[in-house]
Amino acid sequence: MAVLSQECNRSVTMQKLIIILALFIIAGCADLGEDTDAEPVADFPWPRVPYQAAWSSEQNDFYIAGGSGIILRLEGENWELIESGTERQLNGIWGNSSDNIFAVGQFGTILHYNGETWNLMESHVTSNLQDVWGSSSNSVYVVGFGGTILRYDGENWSVFEETGLDILSGIWGTSDENIFVSSTDGVILHFDGKQWNNISDGNPPLFSVWGLNADNVYAMGSGGTLLYFDGENWESILSGTTRGLYAMWGSSPNNKIAVGISGTLIRYDGRRWQEMEFFTLENLSDIAGNNRGDVIVVGGHGAIYRNSVLF
Repeated sequence: MAVLSQECNRSVTMQKLIIILALFIIAGCADLGEDTDAEPVADFPWPRVPYQAAWSSEQNDFYIAGGSGIILRLEGENWELIESGTERQLNGIWGNSSDNIFAVGQFGTILHYNGETWNLMESHVTSNLQDVWGSSSNSVYVVGFGGTILRYDGENWSVFEETGLDILSGIWGTSDENIFVSSTDGVILHFDGKQWNNISDGNPPLFSVWGLNADNVYAMGSGGTLLYFDGENWESILSGTTRGLYAMWGSSPNNKIAVGISGTLIRYDGRRWQEMEFFTLENLSDIAGNNRGDVIVVGGHGAIYRNSVLF
């Protein structure tokens, strides 16, 4: 998930990046612990760029995308820098397997990974693209600047909807008949398989949308804004912070984490959201997890943090 305020198109050289292992002690069923002590575990000669997006496959590999077209992969305990074929900033990444991944970014950039190489796809637009999500290999959606929604049908990308909004910042869904889109206009759009509808407006700027299922969906944005959808209605809930929130991930209704501006990290333990002390002032752009209990948080200036979380 892209941090909209970060600088684009800058030259980057390979520098050392400290990867920090954060051990969150778990009590009970997947509740994150209170302690967030961290220690550096290794140095790697990776680009120190703003990392904007993270995604984990069912095979438990992690893929991280960011500035200058950089894409990293974590397979087991081994990190790898993958040639993407572009130097444009990448803002979003999603896939449904390790050999079918899409990444999107600046100036209409859409990349596809087939398990061996990343290849540039023709998007037919030149606007910045912010996020990507799909219901299957033959139905993938992209949102971004200018309010345009693109759709891939397994062969070609085309304009699916012109919303008239400024920046569509995030997209998430459960099927082609249940898709949510957030916007910096403070509007949340929903697609029911037939048409797009404005289902919530008048909100502060929203930076992303994410859910566990159709009855557990969140939109988040500036000033600690956190909106919750229970399958019928949207409501504003207390997030425990006044700082902007960029992304969320969780393993269950009682175990969710959101990240944001200046190292902000909040967690939900089944009772309430509360801010946790974290170990960076960098903006945290995205968070992703897998079914082994690993969580990756990425952010500005080469920030990558990894948790070993016991489920």
